[in-house]
Amino acid sequence: MTTLKHSSITISAIALLAAVGSVQAGEITHLQSLGGDFAVANDINDFGDVVGQSAMAGGLGVVATRWDASHMPANLGMLNGSVLSEAYAINNNGEIVGFSEDASVNRSATLWDGRGGMVNVHSAIGSSGASIPWDINDNGVITGQASINPGFSKGFVWDQVNPVVVAGTTPGFMGGANYGINNAGALVGSAFFFGDPDDATMAIPDGRGGYEYRDIAPIGFEFSVATEINNNGMVVGHTTFGSTTTGWNAVIYTPDDRDPVQVLGTLPGLDTSESLDVNDSGMIVGYAWDGQGNGIPPRAWVWVDGEMYDLNDLLGDRPEFEILSRATGVNNNGDIVGFGRLLDGNTGAFLIEGFTPPAGCVADINGDGDLNFFDVSAFLEAFSRQDPIADMNGDFDFNFFDVSDFLSAFSAGCP
Repeated sequence: MTTLKHSSITISAIALLAAVGSVQAGEITHLQSLGGDFAVANDINDFGDVVGQSAMAGGLGVVATRWDASHMPANLGMLNGSVLSEAYAINNNGEIVGFSEDASVNRSATLWDGRGGMVNVHSAIGSSGASIPWDINDNGVITGQASINPGFSKGFVWDQVNPVVVAGTTPGFMGGANYGINNAGALVGSAFFFGDPDDATMAIPDGRGGYEYRDIAPIGFEFSVATEINNNGMVVGHTTFGSTTTGWNAVIYTPDDRDPVQVLGTLPGLDTSESLDVNDSGMIVGYAWDGQGNGIPPRAWVWVDGEMYDLNDLLGDRPEFEILSRATGVNNNGDIVGFGRLLDGNTGAFLIEGFTPPAGCVADINGDGDLNFFDVSAFLEAFSRQDPIADMNGDFDFNFFDVSDFLSAFSAGCP
């Protein structure tokens, strides 16, 4: 068994420590606005088309915006008589839904058909009050919330051909909204009574033109919202039930009445989190924020395989963004969109292409997430004790090759 003098190892490691800079863990694209000082991205399809809202140059207004795969922004326009618009969702056929708003802040559901045309969904479904379409599936079925029947707005479904259907809001509830729809037509959202917190809702087509309503809301006086459902039936959202903090937490809703949610938790220092989107692989995106009013800015996150990652760890020395505030959409390629605060204080849209979880960092011997002299010291101590953690090549021997592998891993840095 070969050993080396600690001094020579230390000298080599310290030299490497001085040479290693900050680790770049990913690439973030700043999606440019239409010339103004504001932009947000809300959704992305599997072809890399992004939709949201941005400001035009010269203070000419804020409009629904589409960024194509080359990241170029395009003005989607708005309904006649409107003063602003915003796009919320895009399907894989390029159909986009959002709203147009008039000077009295009345919102009208709007469809951009992907061929340059625009449809006044508000008029087509006969809404008497505000209408908002939150999602559209690949079959062109639109869902959201609208005042179609007397009373509060409720969840609606419209397939662009047949008459609108009021569905999704649990029968007997006063009002509600559908926030997500998958390609099978399953709806998720929330509903409410006066005096009670919102309840997460789910409705499944019954094959006879109606819906089967499934109770996914945790029992008790709990706030819960379902925000999206993927094509495999995974439902995400947020609830106070089982929260690890004083606020509500992002969750996956389960079909188990005894254990109705899988709590995803939140980011360190922030007590509240919300899930906003999920792809077909179960990658979830959202944001965490400070519900106690301590002035801590919100941060965007992604959840993969049981682990929540702060997307701000990808910033490195990116020159545009100060913080990534909210992750709003994720496609089946692992591309993530959202928005954050730019260094000039304005709000900017971002795109992260092909996010993959960081690999384990073998050189982080003390497990504190940083590579520094303490890891060098910990390796030396482990090496002298012949601790298995220092057997870097796994050959059950402690020799120069372990030292060389450690120095290489330390030089490469952590993902």
